Amino acid sequence: MEALFPSGSPMPAGIPYPEYYDFFMNWKTPLVIAGLYTISIALLNPPTSKVSRVVAKSATDATPAKVSQSSSAMTAFVFVHNLLLCAYSAVTFFNMARGMTASFGRADSIKNAYCDKDSFLWNNSLGYWGYLFYLSKYYEIIDTIIILLKGRRSSLLQTYHHAGAMITMWSGIHYQSTPVWIFVLFNSFIHSIMYAYYALTSVGINPPGKKYLTSMQITQFLVGTTLAVSYLFVPNCLSTPGQKFAIAINVAYLCPLTYLFLDFARRTYSSARKSKKSE
Repeated sequence: MEALFPSGSPMPAGIPYPEYYDFFMNWKTPLVIAGLYTISIALLNPPTSKVSRVVAKSATDATPAKVSQSSSAMTAFVFVHNLLLCAYSAVTFFNMARGMTASFGRADSIKNAYCDKDSFLWNNSLGYWGYLFYLSKYYEIIDTIIILLKGRRSSLLQTYHHAGAMITMWSGIHYQSTPVWIFVLFNSFIHSIMYAYYALTSVGINPPGKKYLTSMQITQFLVGTTLAVSYLFVPNCLSTPGQKFAIAINVAYLCPLTYLFLDFARRTYSSARKSKKSE
């Protein structure tokens, strides 16, 4: 297996708990955890699903028995969980945006900055924040645990999204593949908004614009995939087969994910429009 998964990038400077770096960078870790996560969902998913309070407000057939209920303790936990992920995502986005600005500001050409030829971006922001972002994908499993505890089913979109994110982020960090900045920067921006929205809805505040959030998620996948593929066509931009392999994994993951989000948007928002017309 060493030929398929050669040694990756050196440990980023300053990361917390560096003694666990080799464990999380071992190729077996994301595969095993993603596999166990997927199997657990298959075994624990309830046969029928309750709906959230937000969905119930726009549904015509949502009886009280079908609406998921939360205790005060659960509500507080969900609120704090989402608030922490919102704050973490905002900090990640800020530091990545600052790193990208510094990288392009000092480079002697756009190509050298885009390809990070001198590893300035990696050494000063992407290596550190990208690694932490990779670790956050394991913590985000709690999103699914919350769904199950509330008696709701984890959808294929939810399960595929979380399982795949562990593997794709691992590949980008392991092979020090520059295009992983796309995932870290775009996704942290979207997540800062998304988890703020979830934090508000968890305490009964229902801000408008959920469909626009979904549109933003789909847009990030389309733009991100295009940017990632562009690295394959810039001469001498990627220096190792592993970096190209990481792009292939990410693109292979993003194509089905984009379809699942488009299908979710079609089913969710077209149904909502039909319900309004029938009222």
